[in-house]
Amino acid sequence: MEGNEAFPRMVAADIPGKDRIYYLVDDQFDFIAEVKEFLDWKIATKRAPATIKAYCFRLSWYYRFLAQRNLDIFKTTPADLTEFVIWLCNPYRDAQTIAPIYQQSPLTATSVNLILQAVGSLYHFLVRRGRLTESPVIYIDVPRGKWLKEGDLLAHTRRGQATVQRMELKLKEPNRLPPTVSEADFQIFVNSIHLGEHPNGDPTGFRDRSLCLMLKEGGFRIGELLGMHLDDLEFGKHGVHVRFRADNENGARAKAGYGRDRFVHLPDDVLGMLDVYLTEVWIEANPATSHLWIVLNKHARDQHRQPRYGTALSLAAVESMFEHYSKKSGVALHPHILRHTHATDLVRSSLKDGDPVDWKFVQERLGHASVVTTIQTYVHLTNEDRKHAYDRYAEKRKKAYAQCEDCSTPCHV
Repeated sequence: MEGNEAFPRMVAADIPGKDRIYYLVDDQFDFIAEVKEFLDWKIATKRAPATIKAYCFRLSWYYRFLAQRNLDIFKTTPADLTEFVIWLCNPYRDAQTIAPIYQQSPLTATSVNLILQAVGSLYHFLVRRGRLTESPVIYIDVPRGKWLKEGDLLAHTRRGQATVQRMELKLKEPNRLPPTVSEADFQIFVNSIHLGEHPNGDPTGFRDRSLCLMLKEGGFRIGELLGMHLDDLEFGKHGVHVRFRADNENGARAKAGYGRDRFVHLPDDVLGMLDVYLTEVWIEANPATSHLWIVLNKHARDQHRQPRYGTALSLAAVESMFEHYSKKSGVALHPHILRHTHATDLVRSSLKDGDPVDWKFVQERLGHASVVTTIQTYVHLTNEDRKHAYDRYAEKRKKAYAQCEDCSTPCHV
């Protein structure tokens, strides 16, 4: 949240035998009852811990607005929701508590829409539970777009114009290229990770470097990587299985869910580094877990002061690791940027060779539910990509003119 003194605020609850759970509390540090009930329902329906945290964070924006305007969530109107959107888009939303020399940057349209989506879900839940008669979040019917029809194999059998419901207050999102990192900057980042003369000279550094290379060369989500176990590796097949497990001790999960496991091939140098990591670093820790990525700091302790050495690596630890090396190297990097970089490299490798992009392969490798998602995310070209495409066109045209000059038959190019 913005500001340590802002209320309501998120708190983390560590429940033995379960994942870390996030809730909202008010200025008396009491749970906000309807949000707790909503999040408990999400937990009961097996939503991923990261999803629960995201819902909690996005709802905190709405409750800050309600507190600032002295509004009751059960008495808000569509007009109040309109004011909420204006408030979200205003960088001076907290001007009375923030020094004039520092103002918050406005939220992006995508962030605003995600917040509105969470608010809409909360109101929908409250209506279903009989806490409200109707939601102040208004939805309108809009024509089903072509990209939605492509995901519906039976669209051609449906009569009439198909429509979908869309939130009335949804902002238009600009087309943006997914963030990537150049090869040069990635090498600077990786080279900032200390390595000893041998793998166990600095086991944490060797693990961190291996983890970064896995993310970049495999295009994994961080939850997929942290949820990997030893039996997911298949060196004979030159790759690794991405499997959904709901009971990982670190709370990590593959996003796809049951029935959508996949196999991802990896380059030999990454597999070689993994082999060294397992046979010299991982085994030396004598872990009591089968998780691939483990804590290698012998002094690490959890919130109960229990040793964490040899336990499964957590998402918080990886995020902290990326923040540390980002500051050390001067290259700001996040795990998901490496996934975008991998996908972009896959697409550009085809474009540079003048071949059509195999979108189905890219989709399956990334684990997207629909090829439409893959195309929408990575279809946008940069100026450099356009230059390559034009150079190929110019070369083909030049060859075509040369062939025309060698024959007597007039032709058009």
